[in-house]
Amino acid sequence: MRRNYKYLMILTLILNFTNIYSQSDNLISIWYDKAMHTLYLDKKLLESAANALSQYLGPLAPIILENLPYIISFFALFFIFRRFLNIISENLRMKNELSALMAAIGTYFFWPFVILILIVAFIIKAFRVGISKLESLKANLSKINSGLAHLFSETVSDINEFNKNTNIILKDINELDKIIIHPQIRRLIDSIENDIETSNNMIAYLLKETENENLTLHTLSSYSSRFNSVYHNAKIKVEQLNRILHNIFSNPASLKRYGNNIFRPNKFTPKHLKELTNIVHDLNKRLEIVHEEGQRIFKDLHTLLTSAENISMGYEKEIKRELNVIEKDVKKAPPLLIRNEKEKIEKEVQNVERKIINIHNKGLPPLKKLKIIYKTLKPIKKAYISAEHLKKSSRGSPKSNVQEARKVEESLKSALKAGAPGAAGKG
Repeated sequence: MRRNYKYLMILTLILNFTNIYSQSDNLISIWYDKAMHTLYLDKKLLESAANALSQYLGPLAPIILENLPYIISFFALFFIFRRFLNIISENLRMKNELSALMAAIGTYFFWPFVILILIVAFIIKAFRVGISKLESLKANLSKINSGLAHLFSETVSDINEFNKNTNIILKDINELDKIIIHPQIRRLIDSIENDIETSNNMIAYLLKETENENLTLHTLSSYSSRFNSVYHNAKIKVEQLNRILHNIFSNPASLKRYGNNIFRPNKFTPKHLKELTNIVHDLNKRLEIVHEEGQRIFKDLHTLLTSAENISMGYEKEIKRELNVIEKDVKKAPPLLIRNEKEKIEKEVQNVERKIINIHNKGLPPLKKLKIIYKTLKPIKKAYISAEHLKKSSRGSPKSNVQEARKVEESLKSALKAGAPGAAGKG
């Protein structure tokens, strides 16, 4: 079977990015001399390319090259289908297995269109086709409460700013790492760097938990205490660093004599000396900024969670109030309404009431709880409207009354099903 030369180009690019063929010019010369001058790879070129790769891939090289279109098609389709399933549902189980199965089937039928598939995959990757989890959560919050969505956007913005500032500190420390060999100074700088990375990881974790709607006030409080502890430890280490540097720099003769024990060879220069003397001031200033921004993030997240909890409680009260109205309206419904229909509605009302109690008692994370309660509220409102119609339809035919009663019942059943996967566990 003939192979299009573009497959070898794709493999060459892959190998280039992974530095597999960095020490071999053979493959490049083969590509330049032959592949660019023909539309299809002939057998000799395939064999030569396989020989060039064999030193890195062993006996797998000719197999990989021979099946390259299938391999590329599979992974490109796997990426596309996985992205597609993410768009449908972020919480879809068996996502990777299902994507792999779809990719295998797609490869079997569509591998000749591998170049087109790669273009589609690139577009999806480059232009972020499909909505991310953060964007999806923001869209959901916008439907529920615009103020909550605005607060969420501000929190994400603050976290992005926090990341920028921590990256600046880490960059400064990395610059010092290149010039310092003094064991005590290096130990302190490395420890401060570790503290900053720990703080950054905490904020990243909180964002991830928020993104997955799993963040709780207890987790937030625990991380806030740890964040403050790490900050104070870092400040103590900066003060220790300050004392060491003060002892060194207070005696110019000693500095001149032992300077090469502080700096790497040829790094004991006025420029690097100035960098070292300024590091304490810079670290203190940057740590203050990071701490201030961290506190603002914790405050934003606390407000977000408490607001979500308060909105949920408001929706719960609204659901209970409307359920009471539905029960009263059904009791006042036309006498011609079949008694069995009234009993069914009353039973569904009781089921929804139990569901709300269960949701409240499970201690779900505020954002997840809000989402479930909101999904439950929408069909309750439909049931409420149908119950109002039912109460007023005293002149309607028995058949139309039964139909209206069944609308109420179906809406209540929808309320029971709303948010069921999230309600099933504590998340």
